[in-house]
Amino acid sequence: MNMNKISLAMLPIIAVLATGCGGDDGSNGAAGAPGVDGTNGTDGTNGTNGINGNLAVFTVQLTNLTYSQPFSPAAIILHEPGYNAFIDGEAASPGLELLAEGGNPADLIAEALAATQYLDAAATDGATPPRSIGATSTLLVPLLDVDDLRISFTTMLVDTNDAFTGLNAADISNMAVGQSVSFMSPTWDSGTEANTETASTMPGPAAGAAGGGGASAGFDAARDDLFDRVHFHSGVVTNANADDASKEGLSTSVLTEADRWDNPTARIVITRTR
Repeated sequence: MNMNKISLAMLPIIAVLATGCGGDDGSNGAAGAPGVDGTNGTDGTNGTNGINGNLAVFTVQLTNLTYSQPFSPAAIILHEPGYNAFIDGEAASPGLELLAEGGNPADLIAEALAATQYLDAAATDGATPPRSIGATSTLLVPLLDVDDLRISFTTMLVDTNDAFTGLNAADISNMAVGQSVSFMSPTWDSGTEANTETASTMPGPAAGAAGGGGASAGFDAARDDLFDRVHFHSGVVTNANADDASKEGLSTSVLTEADRWDNPTARIVITRTR
């Protein structure tokens, strides 16, 4: 065999291999365009809070039975025995005075919150017009308290000086789920403001129609009712027959016979829903 021929034949292959190993790298290609960021999706809506399984749920609904008296926002308080929003024959608390004269339940609820018997409270959403059913309020209490449970409820008759209606520590113990109880409530006088029935001392629409009324005409910390005790309200006098000495009538009053009421003035329905 001719070795020279074999060596010459392999030279091209060796040269190619040598060239591939020792050659320069090619230049890098152009960088690709940056990707476009996607827009953020919208946030999902928050889910409603669940109700703790260890809590009992009660709803409360007010019906205004009067012909012409609006009711103020009401204070609704669930509590154990020992707390009283008011007591017949005893002086009204500052919180009750504020509600009975000005229709504001905030301080009465704050007083209840400070009591050791407090469980839960709410204020109704706005006024309840005459001859109407108010919105439903919801309150929650621990299950272990339903066997000795009380409810107190107070709302002002707005076209008065200091009249209110409601419940005082009414017993709603051991109600079954789905059960409802109904209470009929009379009207009380807080005994903190003289019943002059003037436009400058009452906050309601009757006073407003006579050129007074408004929040400034409601609560007055000075107590000018000589009795100064919570007591059953005898009713408004009104200006009817004010010019007839032989009949009842109050010359300072801006109230008419339509502003009178018969008792009871309110129906309060409590339902246990859980």
